[in-house]
Amino acid sequence: MAAHRGAMLADLQARQAELVALMQEKATRLEAEPLLALQDSESGWLGVQIADVDAQKVKELKLPAERGVLITEVEEDSPAAKAGLKANDVVTEFNGQRIESATQFRRMVRESLAGRAVQLTIWRDGRAQSLSATLGNSRDRIERSIRIFGPRDFNFNFSLPEIEIFAGSRAPLLGISAEDISGQLGAYFGAPGGEGILVREVNSGSPAEKAGMKAGDVITKIDGDKIRSLDELREKLRAKREQKSVSVGVIRKGSEVSLTVEIEQPRPPERRRITRRIAL
Repeated sequence: MAAHRGAMLADLQARQAELVALMQEKATRLEAEPLLALQDSESGWLGVQIADVDAQKVKELKLPAERGVLITEVEEDSPAAKAGLKANDVVTEFNGQRIESATQFRRMVRESLAGRAVQLTIWRDGRAQSLSATLGNSRDRIERSIRIFGPRDFNFNFSLPEIEIFAGSRAPLLGISAEDISGQLGAYFGAPGGEGILVREVNSGSPAEKAGMKAGDVITKIDGDKIRSLDELREKLRAKREQKSVSVGVIRKGSEVSLTVEIEQPRPPERRRITRRIAL
């Protein structure tokens, strides 16, 4: 166990050093390439974790309709925190446009320029409210990711929500914690088109660990089909729930790696809450 943790620490330190060097290199290059800087680093960032609204939340929060996105977490000192967003708020409109899903909301934030003020309609305490948020720079998210991947006083006693991809009410489990990535962060990890699913933690003894998956891998394919988001990963696994195994394509340190994951069916009848990490 000690050797395993030591190896993980060394790997995380190496990744941190690489990312810091990359950011310094980019900063130098962007001074000479202002157009690239606009395209590469000026997308909006809000600083929240979100999830789709389900029937249970509609009832619990007394929502007028099953739409919008649920704020599950607000990052400290983020644009969202400064605007007054809170966990359990439901965003129903973005600049006057109705929000139907987490995927739509994520796209709208990232397609907005950093520094722009946006109007949010939220549902809180049984009524609609309006907030104004000034979007941060997506580069801020990379700087925060350095802190996440770097050793925090060499303490690895932290926990992250587990993603349990399912079909219907139950589904095959991978045993990972993960989130969507795009833009500079996706490009750093070598994801095609800058999009993929970053594996933040692999549970001990899980199908993912047995297949050789590691924290820092970026999932890009399932049985050869491209995967760009958690939603797509969930749908692909749902479609393949009768298979005994799936081929998972990942990017690891810039190289493509193919892993064969033996699908583990869930244990009935225990119900587990699904938590998806979508950073904005």
